[in-house]
Amino acid sequence: MARLRLVALAFALLLVLTASAATAKTVTIYPARDGTLIEPAGEETNAAGLSDGIYSGVLAEGRRMRAALWFDIDREIPEGSTINSASVFLFLQKVKLPLPKDYTLHRLLGEFGEGTASFNGGKGAPATMYDVTWNHAMYPFKAWTTPGGDFVANPSATTAVSFAQMEYEWAGLEADVQFWADHPSEDFGFILIGDEQCGDFCNPSARRFVSKDLSDEENHWPRLVVDFTPPNTDYAACCTTEGNCRLTTPDGCTAIKGKYNAGTLSCMGVQCSVECTPEEIAIGACQLGACCTEDLQCVITTETRCKGAYKGQYNGDDTTCNSESCALRLEPFVDALPIPHVAQPYEGRAGGKAKYIFTIDEIQQKLHRDLPPTTLWGYNGMFPGPTLEAWTNDPVTVTWVNNLRDENGVLRTSHYLDVDECIHGPSFSQKVPFVVPHLHGGKMKGRWDGHPDFQFPPGVNDTYVFDNEQRASTLWYHDHALGITRLNVYMGLAGLYIVRDEYETKLQLPSGKYEVPIVIMDRQLNRDGTLYYPSLWTGAFTGDFLVVNGKITPYLRVERRAYRFRILNGCGTRALELKMGKGKFWVVGTERGLRRKRWKTTRVLLVPGERIDVIVDFSSRRVAEKIRLVNKYPRSHAPGSPPLSEDVLEFHVIESEPQPKYKPPKALDTSVKQLPSSANMVKREFTMGEMQEEKCSGKVYRINGLGWDDLTEFPLVGSREEWTFVNLDSTHLHPMHMHLVEFTVLRRQPIQVTGDGTYELVGEPSGPLKGDLGWKDMVGVFPLEAVTVIVQFPDKGGGRFPYHCHILEHEDHDMMRQFHLQQLHCNNNGMCEPGEDCYSCPFDCATSSGARCGNGLCEAGDGENCANCPDDCAGDVGAICCGYGPIEFDGYEAGMTTIGCSHDICTADGHFCRDKPQIQSCCGDSLCTGNEEETCALDCALTPAAPSWRMPSL
Repeated sequence: MARLRLVALAFALLLVLTASAATAKTVTIYPARDGTLIEPAGEETNAAGLSDGIYSGVLAEGRRMRAALWFDIDREIPEGSTINSASVFLFLQKVKLPLPKDYTLHRLLGEFGEGTASFNGGKGAPATMYDVTWNHAMYPFKAWTTPGGDFVANPSATTAVSFAQMEYEWAGLEADVQFWADHPSEDFGFILIGDEQCGDFCNPSARRFVSKDLSDEENHWPRLVVDFTPPNTDYAACCTTEGNCRLTTPDGCTAIKGKYNAGTLSCMGVQCSVECTPEEIAIGACQLGACCTEDLQCVITTETRCKGAYKGQYNGDDTTCNSESCALRLEPFVDALPIPHVAQPYEGRAGGKAKYIFTIDEIQQKLHRDLPPTTLWGYNGMFPGPTLEAWTNDPVTVTWVNNLRDENGVLRTSHYLDVDECIHGPSFSQKVPFVVPHLHGGKMKGRWDGHPDFQFPPGVNDTYVFDNEQRASTLWYHDHALGITRLNVYMGLAGLYIVRDEYETKLQLPSGKYEVPIVIMDRQLNRDGTLYYPSLWTGAFTGDFLVVNGKITPYLRVERRAYRFRILNGCGTRALELKMGKGKFWVVGTERGLRRKRWKTTRVLLVPGERIDVIVDFSSRRVAEKIRLVNKYPRSHAPGSPPLSEDVLEFHVIESEPQPKYKPPKALDTSVKQLPSSANMVKREFTMGEMQEEKCSGKVYRINGLGWDDLTEFPLVGSREEWTFVNLDSTHLHPMHMHLVEFTVLRRQPIQVTGDGTYELVGEPSGPLKGDLGWKDMVGVFPLEAVTVIVQFPDKGGGRFPYHCHILEHEDHDMMRQFHLQQLHCNNNGMCEPGEDCYSCPFDCATSSGARCGNGLCEAGDGENCANCPDDCAGDVGAICCGYGPIEFDGYEAGMTTIGCSHDICTADGHFCRDKPQIQSCCGDSLCTGNEEETCALDCALTPAAPSWRMPSL
C-alpha cells in the first residue's frame, strides 16, 4: 500500500554526525504526523490534527484520548542499517493532577492521517479530510478496525509521567525501529496510551505533550533519537516516481525507477515531485490526477499507475483529492423495488395451516444497477427472505436448513465475515456460521423461539412449530445466533411474517398488490460491491446506503389510489424518521397489530426492530409525479456516519384511473387499550449502560450489570408486570425488545445519573408518544430516559425467553438477558406434570446440568471432560484432558490433568468447548435440554432436544 505523504519536510530534520558509511550515526527524527484520537462524547466525529499539543489519558467526564506519532524512518535511515538504540522523547506541557501515571507506547498496525482540525479546549473540532479520529485512521476514507486505534497489545516502552514542564523518555525501541527499517511499508508509528482507569468518578489523567505543530517550541518537539550503523555500501536520497524521498542504494533506487541523488545523505530539504516513467512518457500517459486506491485512499498519480499498481479508480486528469474523492456514489431510483414473494409450503396452503422448508444459503444478488453481484446470505435463495403468511390459530411448521456453503460448494466451517472470537458466543463457537432463526413478535413455546443457545451449524437443520395464537400483526424473522446476530442479519438473514385474521380482513384495508412490504436496512460497501463490516466488535455500526427490499434506494410505480405499506426498520444500529414528501399518511398498526384509532401524521420514528403499518393515498397525485420517502433522523444515535443520502424510496405515479379518496376506519380495534398499573403488580427495574474495562474491546453493554447466563426474572404465566427500562447512557438510544410477550407503554421520564449505575428522576413524567400507542414488542429508550411498560405474559406455556437491546452490536456484547416464564401449579406427587416446573414445584420437577453429552460441545463449565464425555471433549494427549472436574473413569492415566477450553486440544477443528457455566435445565419449562431425554419425559415429549453442534463435514 502506498503511504499518503503529507507535506512535512520541515519536520524530518536529521542531525548527521559523520558521513562514513561504516561508522555508527545518531539521528534525531521529528514526526511527520502527529495527532490525538478523541473518544466521542456523542455523535460528533472530532479530531485535533493541527493542534499545539497531543493528548493522552482520560478527561474528567470519562472520555479517553490517545496520541499518535509517525516518524518517517526510511527518509532518514538507509535500507540495510542496523539499529543500535532508539528512544522517543516527549515534553509534558500541562497536567491537571500530577500523580505518577504509567504511559505506554505501542506500535501501530495501520497508517493514520493528519488534517487541520484544532483541539478546541479538549473537545476537538469537526474532523477534516485525512484527520485521525477515534473511529477513523483517515477521516472519512479509512476506519480503524477497532475504535481507538489498531496497535500491538504489548507495549514497546513504559514511562511514569507526572509533573509538567519536563521531558520524558521511552527507551528500548530499537526492535520496532529495526522492524521499520527492514520493512518500510509497515512503518505506521506509535500510539501513546495513558492511564485509562475510571472508577466511581474520573480522576482526570489527561496529559498534554508538545506537538510538532507548536511553532515556538521547536526545542520541545516530539522526537525519535536513533543510533544506527549504516550498511557498508553507498547510499543517498532517492526520489521515487510518486514524489517521495527515501534513503537507499543506487541499485535500490533503480529498482523502484527513482532518481538517485548521489552524495545527498539525507532527505532533509530534498524536493521530490511525482515523475512519469519512461514507459508512461512513451505512450503519452504522463498526466496526473486523483486516484482512489483499492483501500479508498486518495493519491495523486498517473492513470496507468492508478489502475495498475494501486488497483484504483482514476478520477481524471488534473483532479485533486478532497473529502468526496473516494466516496462510493450510486445513482438513486434506477432499480425497481423488488417485492418478496409469498413463501409456498410443501404441504397445506400459504396463509393457513402449512409446512415449509426454508434453506439458508450463500447467494449472489445485485444491490444496485451499477454494482456487480454482492455475496449475501438469504432464506430460500433471496434477500430479504420470502414473506411467510399465516392465519390466526392455524399452526405453521418450518424446517430451517443451514445450507451455508463456500464458493466451492463445501459446507462452511468459517463465517464469510470476520468474527471477533473474544466476545461471548464466538468465544466457544469460534468462526463457525451457526444460525438460529427467531420469529420476532411471535408467541410460541420457548423451544421454537429462536433461543440463541439452540443455534446449529452448517449441515444441520431444525424444525419449529408456530401456533399463531395471536391477533393479526406484522412480524419478522431473522437470525439470532449467540454473539454473531449482527453479522448474520447483516449478511441478509431476515424476512417478513404476516399474521392475518378475520377481524382485520373485514376492515377491507388495501390488499393484494396494493399491500406492499418495505424492509429497510443499511449497508456499507467496498468499491467492488462487497460488504464491508469491521473485523472486531464495535459498539455501533451504520451503513452508507439504505437498502429497501434488497435494492439501494429503489423506486416503486404506484397507481392513483390507496396503498398499505408494512414497514420494518431492519437496521442493526440506525434509527429512522420517515417522511413522505409534503404529504401526510395514516398509521393504522404497530408491530403487534392494529391501533385502537387511526393516526394521521407527516413523519414517523422507527427504532431498529420496530414495525409500523401505514396507508398512503396517492389518489390525488398527478400522473408522472414523484414522491420521495426520506429518512430525516438527524443522527445515527451512536458513533457512526450518516447515510450518504437521506433518500429511501421514490414513488412514481403512473397513468391510471384515480380512485375515490380513501380514509381508513376511524376506529380500528377498540379492544386495544393501554394497560394500567396497579399497587399489587410486580415492578421490575432494568438499568442499561456501557461498562468500561472489559477484556475484549474495552467496553461492554449490560442490563443491571449482568450477562446472558444470569437468570433473575421469574414472571408467572398469565400475569402482568411493570417493567421500567432506564437508559444511563448519555448518547446511545436503546431499543428494548422482549421475546414472546406484548406490552403497552405507560410513561416516559428524564433522568440524571448520580453515580456509577445510580440515577434519579428529574422533571415530570409524560405519557406515551403517539407512536407508542398500541400493542408493542419494541420500545425506544432515549439517552438519559426511563420508560415504563406494562407487560402481559401469556396464559400458558413456559420456559426461558430473551429480552435485549435491539441494536445488534449491543445485543451481541452483551446487552441481552433472559426471563423464565414460571408455571403456577404444584401437587407434590413426585411427578412433573403439565402446569408445573422446577420453580413452581421443585419437589416434583427437578433441575439438572444444562450440559448434554454427545451434542458436539464440550461443556467444561458444566463439568464435562474427556473422561465423562469423550464424545465431546478431547483428551489423552500427554496426560491432558479437555474439560474440568475429576477423572473418575477407568482407562484414563492416573494423575491426568483437566484443562480449560483455551488449550490447543480443545480448540482443534471440530472441537467446541465452553468454559462458562450455563443455566441449568429446568423440568417443566418445555425445553428439552441437557440430559432431560433421560430425566424429564415431560419436556422432551413436548419438544425435541436441541440440535447437535457436530458439523457433518468434519
